Amino acid sequence: MVLERLISISDALKHPGWMYIIGGAVSVLCLFISFLIFPQSVGLFTTFLITIAMTPFMVRLITYEEASTEKEIEGHIEGNFFQRYSNVLSIYSAFFAGMITFLSIAFLILPDVTVQKLFEDQIKEINLIRGSVIFASTFERIVVNNIGVLILSVILSFLFGAGAIFILAWNASILSTAIGLTAKSIGGIHSLPIAVLVYFPHGSLEILAYFIGAIAGGLVSAAFTRKETRMFWPVVKDGLMLVGIAIVILMVAGVIETTSIAISG
Repeated sequence: MVLERLISISDALKHPGWMYIIGGAVSVLCLFISFLIFPQSVGLFTTFLITIAMTPFMVRLITYEEASTEKEIEGHIEGNFFQRYSNVLSIYSAFFAGMITFLSIAFLILPDVTVQKLFEDQIKEINLIRGSVIFASTFERIVVNNIGVLILSVILSFLFGAGAIFILAWNASILSTAIGLTAKSIGGIHSLPIAVLVYFPHGSLEILAYFIGAIAGGLVSAAFTRKETRMFWPVVKDGLMLVGIAIVILMVAGVIETTSIAISG
C-alpha cells in the first residue's frame, strides 16, 4: 500500500509527528472521496475508508508492540510499564490528533451547504448526544456510555487486530465536528483554539482511554495468534492493566464532563 511506502513502523516510532500529517491527509482525502462516491452517508463512509486505509499499518504496529512487550517482560523490565506503551500510544495520538485538526479546519473553511452534506451523520449524532445529556446529565450515564464504547474497542481489536480503528475514527470525526460547530458559533476559524479548549479536557481523555483499550485488545489478539504460551498470560495481564487504566481515565473524564455540563447549565 502507498501508506506503507510513505512511512514504516520504525519511522513512525522515531518520528510520530509524521503520523499527525498522515492522519490529517488521510482523513481529508477519505472525506472527499466519500462525498464523490457515497453522498448519501458521507460521514460513515469516510470512517469506513479511514479504517480500510489504516488497518494494515495499525495491525503491523500492534504486532510489533506485542513482540516488544514479550521481550521486555521476558527481560524482567517490570518498572517500565507506562514507558513500554508510550511509543504506540504516541502514534495513535498523533494520527487522530491530525485527523481531528484537519477535519475541524475543513468544517470551518468550506461553505455551509457543503459542510452540512459532508458532516451530516456527525451532526445528527451530536444532536442525539446532546438530547440524551439534557434528559439525563448524570455522571453514571456518561461513564456507562463511555465504558460501553471502551469495551467495544477492546472486543473489536481482539477479534480483528485493529478493529477498533472504526470506533476511534468515528469518535474522532464527531469530536472534530463538535469543535467545528462551536468555533463557527463564536467567530469562525479564529475561534478554533477556544473551541478546542471547550472539548479538550474531557474529549482528549475519552479518546485516550479508547486508544488504550484498542492497544490492550490488539496486544492480547497478537499474543493469542502467535501462540507463545509461555508469554501469553503476562501479555494478558498487561492488557487487563491497560483496560483498568482506561476505565479510571474515563471516570476522570466523566467527572470533568459532568461538571462542565452543570456549570454551563
